[in-house]
Amino acid sequence: MRSFHRPEGRTADTTQPRLESSLSQRLGRRPTAASRRPEDPPIRRDKSVTRPSRDGFEIRNASDPLLKSTRPSEDGRRPTPIVPRVSVDQDVEQRVLQRPPVELIHSRPQPQPAPKIQVTQQRVFIGDMQRFNTVEITPNTNAGDVIALIASQGSLDHTAGWMLFELANDFGMERPIRSYELLSDVTASWNKDKLLNAFVVKRTYLAPFLSRSNIPTSSPINRGYVEYESKKGKWSKRWMELREHSLWLAKRDTGKDEIFLCSLSNFDAYYMTRKHKSPKPFVFAIKSTDNVSLFENVSDYVHILSCNQKDGERWMEAILVARSYVLFQERHVLFAKSGESTSISNNLSRSQTRKQSISARPSQPLVSVSAPFSTSANTVAFEPGSLLAKHKGDIMS
Repeated sequence: MRSFHRPEGRTADTTQPRLESSLSQRLGRRPTAASRRPEDPPIRRDKSVTRPSRDGFEIRNASDPLLKSTRPSEDGRRPTPIVPRVSVDQDVEQRVLQRPPVELIHSRPQPQPAPKIQVTQQRVFIGDMQRFNTVEITPNTNAGDVIALIASQGSLDHTAGWMLFELANDFGMERPIRSYELLSDVTASWNKDKLLNAFVVKRTYLAPFLSRSNIPTSSPINRGYVEYESKKGKWSKRWMELREHSLWLAKRDTGKDEIFLCSLSNFDAYYMTRKHKSPKPFVFAIKSTDNVSLFENVSDYVHILSCNQKDGERWMEAILVARSYVLFQERHVLFAKSGESTSISNNLSRSQTRKQSISARPSQPLVSVSAPFSTSANTVAFEPGSLLAKHKGDIMS
């Protein structure tokens, strides 16, 4: 009899759904990247064709890659070698350290350039304004150097008594310049715009009085009545005194209402060269050695006085010598010899200290000083017979 049972029907029925599912996966739409979530793994499409087998498993072509086993591999257990990453800075440092050391070449000390000394040419007139010599003046040139230079040129005779004078033509006066005074200090007080002032060499009887060797040990003093020009053309009789390196004026010789006129630290005596209307024949002035721009009122810059000839010469000598004493005391650098240091630190130097152990020091004080308050009963701190002395005696008893 013919059997209606198919021996392979059951197997075909069971494999058909799996085949349909595989075909549906092959013909299905590939998901887009926009709908894919970031945690979903990417879908890999294989070109191999699967076919059903008798056992129900899929069979792949021999060319397909082998499936990765789910068994953990032993490669993960092996430690992965760590390669250290070197930064750029460390690499540069290593290269620098690997370089051989470079020998330093000691440069020779270069000599410092000498400071430039300002040199100016100055006309120095001889006797009058008819002839002159041109000399070079530096900040360290004094009046004695100019006299020696002009004498070496044969313009002066070898007799004594020559001095350099300052001609203050803008005020119509002159004064003798001491041999140790710097000419740069004199020209600093001149008005550079007018160009009227000058230097002139003259013979004068004041040369021995103003020499370096005749500086007095104390400032001279003088007093007497003079005519003082308080305003232009207005003269007043005043009592004037030269003391304490300054000039004082008063109406009477008692000096009760005296006023301070000027200090000889920055004032000097001048002879008048212009004719000045005055009540007495001899006229002289006391003018500042600073620039006029430092004064608000010109009346404080120049003081004009008048007296008779004998008293006037005595006043000029006293004021000039007092000014020399002030210069010697306040500006000792003018009297320093060439090459001699004027620094105070050279004169006042600290002695070398010696190390001394504590045991070698004296155990007793070098100077015995009594206590400020003695506890002895015989010592009386108050005047004998006073109430405090009696009160202290009662307490001690």
